[in-house]
Amino acid sequence: MECDPTPRLAVEFWKLAQAFERQLGFLDESRRAGGQAQLRYARRRLDALLGEADLRLAIYDGEPWSPALPASAVNADEIGGEDHVVETTLEPAVVCGDGRVVLPGKLIIKEA
Repeated sequence: MECDPTPRLAVEFWKLAQAFERQLGFLDESRRAGGQAQLRYARRRLDALLGEADLRLAIYDGEPWSPALPASAVNADEIGGEDHVVETTLEPAVVCGDGRVVLPGKLIIKEA
């Protein structure tokens, strides 16, 4: 069993940042700028901390989807056809600097 919570914490932080970014759209302009600055800072810190651990988050929005991606498509059984793209990354994959997948991601796909 994995003891290092870093990959799971990074994914949860990323999801929280995504939700915060969506909420910024509901603020008036004077408050939005401060929130956007805080969000940029928090994301830079997350990237820096992951870099220190030789990890990165892999986000696949807009990319062609195939079962070879280190992420599962939660709606794969609902989509017909053969050509698919990633519509939304629900959870990014956590990948080591050497390319090894530490934690697979979760995606929503759509027909291309």
